[in-house]
Amino acid sequence: MNDSVIVTTETALEKVFSKLFEKKINEALPELVKEATAKPWLTKEELMDLTGWSSRTIQHMRDTKKIPYSKHGRKILYPRKGIMEFLEAHHIQPQYLK
Repeated sequence: MNDSVIVTTETALEKVFSKLFEKKINEALPELVKEATAKPWLTKEELMDLTGWSSRTIQHMRDTKKIPYSKHGRKILYPRKGIMEFLEAHHIQPQYLK
C-alpha cells in the first residue's frame, strides 16, 4: 500500500476549490437559467416546437387524455411540467447489441 502525504497551503487549496466550483457553476448555470425563465404554460405552437408533434397529434393526445391541458373558452394551454413528466414517463432506453 502506498500511503502518500500531500502538504499544501490554505491559499493553494482555496484556489483549487474556487476553480472547481467555478467550473461546476458554469456547467449548470445555462440549464438553471433556462429552467427558471421557462414559461409554465405552453400554447399549441410552442408545444409543437418543443416536441415536434403535429397539430393533429396534439389534438389526438388531448382528446384521448394522454397529455394534460387547461381550457378556458377556446384557449387551450399545456402545462410545461406535465408535458415534461409525460415525456419522461414514455422515455425508452435503447438496448445495445452485444
